[in-house]
Amino acid sequence: MENNFLLTDDLLWDYADGFLDTSENARVEAYLKQHPEWQLRLQHILNEKQVLATLPMESPDPGFTDRVMAAWTAEQAKAKAAKGSSDWIIRLIVLAFGLFVLTPVVVMLVAAMQLTPSELPSVELPELPAVDWMAWVDSPVLLYGLLLLFVVSGLRLLDKVLQHQKMVHKLA
Repeated sequence: MENNFLLTDDLLWDYADGFLDTSENARVEAYLKQHPEWQLRLQHILNEKQVLATLPMESPDPGFTDRVMAAWTAEQAKAKAAKGSSDWIIRLIVLAFGLFVLTPVVVMLVAAMQLTPSELPSVELPELPAVDWMAWVDSPVLLYGLLLLFVVSGLRLLDKVLQHQKMVHKLA
């Protein structure tokens, strides 16, 4: 027998019920031979099983299943109604933030189409001191791109907050 084997009540109940395979059964029997206090616990379990076996079996009242199923259906309907009432708030928030995301994209595309070729930043790689950095900073594409980045970051933050609140409500 291994030195790290530890018998638990659940394992002892499984042993008493005959649910263990032969190797586990042998390990439990070896453990019981070395620990007489667990043999006493096994005897209590066997006595408890014998008392439970002598209890009369009762049958449920007629219509019990129908009443249980009707109550379960009513609870499911209540849960669905409660869930549906709070969903419109989430959908409204998603719609509002969707508009916040789409608006900068549309404005950025319109601004990019309105630029004339002379306003577009140069594709050539000029010497570093000759680069007109203000042309890049003043570019509407860059500004609306940054706005889009902030909106997406805000949406991710909102998602994390909503997930946290959902987790808190599940735990409560």
